[in-house]
Amino acid sequence: MKTVRSSVLAMLLLVFASASAFAQTRTVSGRVTVEGSSEPLVAASVNVVGTSMGTYTDDQGRFTVTVPAGPATLRVRRIGYVQKTIAVPSGDTQVDIGLARDVLQLETQVITGTATTVSSVNAANAVTVVTGEKLNRTPAQTIDYAMQGKIPGAVITQNSGAPGGGVQVQLRGVSTINSSFLPLYVIDGVIVDNSQIANGLNAITEAAGGNFPSTQDQRVNRTADINPNDIESIQVLKGPSASSIYGSRGTNGVIIITTKQGVAGRTTLDLTQRFGTASIANKIGERCFGSGQEYADWTGDTAPAAIAADIAAFNAATTKCHDYEQELYGEHPFNYQTIGSMRGQTPGGTNFFVSGLVQHDGGLQLNDNYNKQSLRVNLGQKVGGRLNLRANTEIIHSLTERGVSGNDNTGINPYTTFSQTPSFIDLQKQPDGTYPQGLAVVNFNNPFQNTELIKTPEDVFRLLGSGNITYNLVAQQRQTLDFSLSGGVDAYTDHAKVISPATAYIEQTNANPGTIVLGNGTIFNGTLGANFTHRLIRDAFTATTSAGIGQVRRNVDIIDNTGRGVFPGVTNVASATQIFTTESQDIVKSQSIFGQEEFLTMGERLFLTAGVNGERTSNNGDPRKYYAYPKFSASYRVPGFFKIDEAKLRLAYGRAGNQPTSGKFTFLTNIIDEGVTGYRASTALGASGVKPETASELEGGFDLTLFNGRATFTATQFRKQIDNLLLTASLAPSTGFSTQTINGGQIVNHGTELSLDMTPIRTDRFSWISGTTYASAKGKVTRLPVPGFIPVSGSFGSRFGNAYVAQGQLISVVQAVNGCTALVNNICPSANRVLKFVGNSLPDYTMGFTNELQFGPVRLSSLVDWKKGGLGVNLTNDYFYGSGLAKDTALANAQLKRFSQGVDVWLENTGFVKLRELTLSYDLPQAFSQQIFHGRAQAARFELSGRNLATWTKYTGLDPEVSNFGNQALGRFQDVTPYPPMKTFFVSVGATF
Repeated sequence: MKTVRSSVLAMLLLVFASASAFAQTRTVSGRVTVEGSSEPLVAASVNVVGTSMGTYTDDQGRFTVTVPAGPATLRVRRIGYVQKTIAVPSGDTQVDIGLARDVLQLETQVITGTATTVSSVNAANAVTVVTGEKLNRTPAQTIDYAMQGKIPGAVITQNSGAPGGGVQVQLRGVSTINSSFLPLYVIDGVIVDNSQIANGLNAITEAAGGNFPSTQDQRVNRTADINPNDIESIQVLKGPSASSIYGSRGTNGVIIITTKQGVAGRTTLDLTQRFGTASIANKIGERCFGSGQEYADWTGDTAPAAIAADIAAFNAATTKCHDYEQELYGEHPFNYQTIGSMRGQTPGGTNFFVSGLVQHDGGLQLNDNYNKQSLRVNLGQKVGGRLNLRANTEIIHSLTERGVSGNDNTGINPYTTFSQTPSFIDLQKQPDGTYPQGLAVVNFNNPFQNTELIKTPEDVFRLLGSGNITYNLVAQQRQTLDFSLSGGVDAYTDHAKVISPATAYIEQTNANPGTIVLGNGTIFNGTLGANFTHRLIRDAFTATTSAGIGQVRRNVDIIDNTGRGVFPGVTNVASATQIFTTESQDIVKSQSIFGQEEFLTMGERLFLTAGVNGERTSNNGDPRKYYAYPKFSASYRVPGFFKIDEAKLRLAYGRAGNQPTSGKFTFLTNIIDEGVTGYRASTALGASGVKPETASELEGGFDLTLFNGRATFTATQFRKQIDNLLLTASLAPSTGFSTQTINGGQIVNHGTELSLDMTPIRTDRFSWISGTTYASAKGKVTRLPVPGFIPVSGSFGSRFGNAYVAQGQLISVVQAVNGCTALVNNICPSANRVLKFVGNSLPDYTMGFTNELQFGPVRLSSLVDWKKGGLGVNLTNDYFYGSGLAKDTALANAQLKRFSQGVDVWLENTGFVKLRELTLSYDLPQAFSQQIFHGRAQAARFELSGRNLATWTKYTGLDPEVSNFGNQALGRFQDVTPYPPMKTFFVSVGATF
């Protein structure tokens, strides 16, 4: 016992001695400015290397920090600037530091865990960081549009050119067949919903038949709600090696959005007013008849009276060749964005960021538009020296009307009507206010009438809220221990209507004219998490340990009511003579336990990470079973040599999952037996053992910093293996069921990503910043326990081209009839057609080129987006070729002949080069700014900008980027009479007060 007491006493004496040693401190003060000027840097962090001591600069860039009594080293950081370390000898008490602007983003903070970050100079993964400034250089309707061309490894497509969204992001190839393929979105630590709720357009287009919404409803994805101007930065975790911390939601990558926060110093008010317009970027064109006889020949009439009537009709037309596309889509809408934000900190230490947005984007067609309003309040408060509180809240309202576009089987789509209507026929509104009827072949549809009568409003109210409490349990020079509790909600209601009144010509061919679809969706996402983070600092290393728990809950309830036979002028679905109702409900609960260790050593050159996330979810067959998602990574910074300032070698491995979205239960279906309603089991048998798909990724590469920080080069190679795919297997009829969901099969993706950023010229008056990205990825089905199959949707048949899943083939392969064993009378009979795998729907590679030239107050920035290769099915051409109304009739006839001989003429190369963004800005002289704003403005600027101003492509459709089936993993290459693409122009005036 005496020995134990002596040992305890010795340990206590050692602790007190250490504490006494650490207590011998001194104070150092100084000022942080922009290198080469006296401009102060506010909220720059000043930390003592090798300890946990640190502080932040005030609004004059000044700081005071406690340091050990002996020699010390200060590390100074500020977002947007290159960090600097300064040695402070033992006798010095004053130090001034200048930081250079980080134009190449050499020193960004990269997220490595739920509560940890690391400097990008040590990061072991290729994480793309897009700053808010880069994101918003050229105005965009949504953040998805703003990200196009800026993220290597991302394929971003859209359903059509209609306003308001409908954009999908796919990272590092195809990672699933039947589960979710979209990346996870996280805003300020809260998982947010990016659902695409169908609005019921199918009820009037009958694209998929029936009375209910379908996958072809040209849906809007809900990331369209987010205000891009509130974003501080976006970090893209492209694969499981980086996203394993998100468990069974990380297979498809994670897009982490951090919004702006308040900062210490003088309160600033930023106001921006934008005015703009849009115009149609491309047109299909249509045949113009040169004479009445040519028109009569087209009709095929042989009777003299019929031919005479044809000629007379042509001769009577005032306009012999209408440009229907220009007449319908020729609107030049008045677009505007009013943006305001206030940022600062109160005398009591509450930092705040408050912003508002009012946005209107008109469509190319009359009455099409996208409207959005948002209000955000972000608050932070430090209580004493240990407690930090933060709360972020945003309220969003959007109202979208996108008209009618995409596939249809009624003739209601404008391009369907145009493809069947000779161009001398006038469809526009007449002087008496009426519209001419369309032709019988399109059910008398008139698209111009539809723009006035058919309404498709989608009204969304959304609340995004998050809170975080961090308490510093231990604060010593050599270690810290923090406890963090965070939570948030993402809740919205989606009210969608489709109103097609009985007075519309297209409705009058129905047995019950007048259609109303009323959809109401209520979505709730809740996130809750708690974690401890311990940081141990020693001379030889810094170790960061984090552990915690998390819980996510998602509730979905969507009800759709379709009414047929609605009296003109009535918009109440209850008044319909026939009502069809469907409802979908979903509740998903997830729980996770995680732990992670980060180890920084060897003079901060070697960085090691190991972690694991154990997660269970109610979607799994066994909701109590935890699945493990580990991660390991390492990076080493090699000292410079020759013209290389520094080289970093990195290697990372991680595993993530993809939750089952169906297949667990055997559902009941309605039956009517002798007039009595009942239920029976469906033909799909539930799988009690269904589990998540699992993706394992190995990523390696190197980063070079060159020519004294004037250039950086990054190279990454990855291999992602997806196992336990969710597939549908056939069952023996004797079981009483036909199908069941199983886990099986394997996809292997591999790819390369490169980026080069440099400042070729940098002087006091002129600078040139250039960036180039490259990415390529291919995926193959290496194992498949079921026979090869065509995915459930996303196809119009093998004559045109469809996706096909087969072992040994690319997961993105296109299958089509493209050959003939023998022609009969110069035509290929169906029995002689050859079915082939004809190519890859995904691009061979993508590249992005950004350039920024600044001469004094003038800045010119541009983004060129290049997609090389990839196949698409141009079904829009089929509409015009088949009717004989294509603009180039000779080409159309030749293509139809080849098609009859078994050649797939609808498959086209969808490669392109696009001038995605172009902006010219001018910073007004300060004296002039103060004069026009009565001395209240610190700075003002004027901008001219454009988006999608030019496209170079061999693709003959409207837009090589669109997809009729964009909201699914496979088959996203079908182009069917979409809304035409638009190019936008803006004039902006901004001021800072």
